[in-house]
Amino acid sequence: MFTKLEPLEKTKHQTLRFSKSQDYSFAGKTTAVQLSFSELQQACQYYPIVFPKDGASLPMALFGIGKRENTYVTPQGQWKAPYIPFTIRMYPFTLAKIQAQEDQFALCLDPDAPHFASGMGDPMFTADGDPNDFIQGILKTLTAYQQEIATTQALFTALAENELIVDRKIEFNVNGKARSIDGFKGVDMEKLVTMDDAFLAELVRKGTLSLIYSHLQSLSKFRLLFLKDDSAASGS
Repeated sequence: MFTKLEPLEKTKHQTLRFSKSQDYSFAGKTTAVQLSFSELQQACQYYPIVFPKDGASLPMALFGIGKRENTYVTPQGQWKAPYIPFTIRMYPFTLAKIQAQEDQFALCLDPDAPHFASGMGDPMFTADGDPNDFIQGILKTLTAYQQEIATTQALFTALAENELIVDRKIEFNVNGKARSIDGFKGVDMEKLVTMDDAFLAELVRKGTLSLIYSHLQSLSKFRLLFLKDDSAASGS
């Protein structure tokens, strides 16, 4: 999705003009994005929510199976689900860690994004060369989201440390054809229900249990991805 990522700098970006766009073609090959805890309840209604195979403890919304194709973006660039994950909505802006500075982030952008291509739109700096109110708002929003991501990761890391996030495989019968997908992780409910009462009470207190249920509910949405994948393969 980000073809180039640069820290926002006056010397590089003062002449850029930002134009809002409802064209999501930039995400056409994005197959997954991270989710914060505040997104799970809405996202689980439209996307499978999984954990990556590499062991990271952040939930991710999955947009496609196999090849690099986002089945939620139409050829015309429209997003096909009512809820659009935050990372997609905030493009072409994001926060990125500053090297050698722990827990320090810089506001970055993709200068190749179509939002800057027209040369028209809103400036990002004041006449004095300072980030304007628009950019200050973007930074505030992304900073709050980054805090949510840190909380989300901490909640699910506690599950991973207790070996409750495990390799999963999903199988469905779609249009009379058996389909399956693996290569991702999910919560092991069979083991979870065997945990002691104190551990389970802590999950309830922190709100983790409701997030787990959102994750589990979302797995039924794999059927939609299979249907979309079959439809694309048939050319319909």
